[in-house]
Amino acid sequence: MNFPDIFPGWAWIYFGTFGSVAAILFTLIVLNWMKLRILSKGYEKAAAMWRIWGFTFLFFAEWFACGIGGVPGALLSTDISMHYQFGGMLAAMLAMFFSVPGWICIFISQNKLLKGIKAAV
Repeated sequence: MNFPDIFPGWAWIYFGTFGSVAAILFTLIVLNWMKLRILSKGYEKAAAMWRIWGFTFLFFAEWFACGIGGVPGALLSTDISMHYQFGGMLAAMLAMFFSVPGWICIFISQNKLLKGIKAAV
């Protein structure tokens, strides 16, 4: 298999492998979440809803972070002329932009679970 020369071979394998694994795992998480949401009630259902939004935002953040080294930033490119500082900066900013609501949603999910468990005890 021939990889374009603008990126080192390890970058194509690394990002291709881990990007594919991440996409598969996210799909499996969504499928499990769908089953969990059907079976849960009350605070568990609300926590599950917040948790899936958190995972979705974190997946978006991860996807945008790839744009720092790859397209559009291409900062891992062996060809310096391919580097696009603005694209890398934009990808980094979007990664952080999506990670913060992701962590907030997961925090709310954990908080709802904790309050529900305390109320049940």
